[in-house]
Amino acid sequence: MADSLFLYKTDDGYVVKDQNNNILKESKTSSTCSNYITKTLESRRSAEREAKRILATWFPLFCLL
Repeated sequence: MADSLFLYKTDDGYVVKDQNNNILKESKTSSTCSNYITKTLESRRSAEREAKRILATWFPLFCLL
């Protein structure tokens, strides 16, 4: 899966957009937007790891049915 988060400079500061051009975060500083991107990516990866862990735990049980 592509991360699809984009950081743009605007006249008033910076903006983070997704692949659909939705504004996810606006800020006066690039570091605030960069921190948002970092936290978002960390959260996504954590959710992916948890989903894999759950699938690995439960999938063998479904095969027994």
